[in-house]
Amino acid sequence: MNSHVDCIACIVNKIDNLANTYFADKEKKYNFMKKALTEIINTEYYVSSPTISSKILRILKSEVNIDDIYLKEKKYFNDLAMKMEKQLKEKLDLANDRFLDALKYAMAGNIIDFGALDSIKDNMLDEVIESTLKQEIDETLYCRFKEELENGKELVYISDNTGEIVFDKIFIKEIREKYPNIKITLITRGQPVYNDATEEDAYYVGLDKYARIVNNGTDIAGTDLLEINEESKSYIDKADIIISKGQGNFETLSGCGKNIYYLFLCKCDMFTKKLKCEKFQGIFMNEEQYNELIETTV
Repeated sequence: MNSHVDCIACIVNKIDNLANTYFADKEKKYNFMKKALTEIINTEYYVSSPTISSKILRILKSEVNIDDIYLKEKKYFNDLAMKMEKQLKEKLDLANDRFLDALKYAMAGNIIDFGALDSIKDNMLDEVIESTLKQEIDETLYCRFKEELENGKELVYISDNTGEIVFDKIFIKEIREKYPNIKITLITRGQPVYNDATEEDAYYVGLDKYARIVNNGTDIAGTDLLEINEESKSYIDKADIIISKGQGNFETLSGCGKNIYYLFLCKCDMFTKKLKCEKFQGIFMNEEQYNELIETTV
């Protein structure tokens, strides 16, 4: 997906907030902002906003000499989500459709996103879980999704944020139990970017019990098929079915033509207009639906 003019405004606002956090000296902030804005100006139209954001974060990390600027937040939300895990599993035991509720938990976990939001409060997670569980999803698409899992041999699950990956673990565990014949590969980011999950985070929360873990080799807050390493690209290319978590993965993958099911919360105004939904509404759609949407809006 090409960057949108609205994305540029959000990127500038985000880097300004980060600059205020890391640069007390106005001249240092000015020099950083100048480099960041030059990067935006020199970026081609076809480049996605997560790729642009990641290039700017590289500049920031170099300026402040910090490789993982959200390290504390990442650990905090991984630990918080793991504390919730037992309670969520108990709720699944009472669900009318535990697989559907597990899917919705994975969707709700996408609220833990420091790329799209400047701060996350603990109670936001509880509120989003409750509202997402009440949300209706496309029944036809849901049935097709389950049928493809039943018949598929290789599933690639592309993760997004820390904390969120604990909700992914709950969902992946349900997939393993319901469809034991499908092999699952989880793909993480290759290097720190915002609060996105890396391979280390996936092992930390115990995802290796249910899936093969592979990192994509990049520090891009999405999955840019032109930038990721050959190993992760090969798993994506041979997958029968792909689950793509989060808005950044949606931005970088939508339009690629692969058999992808997108699962995320719509957290920006531009996407609420494009997808005709409310802010923080859960989105469960596949690549075909996205292509049909684009055709009707062009």
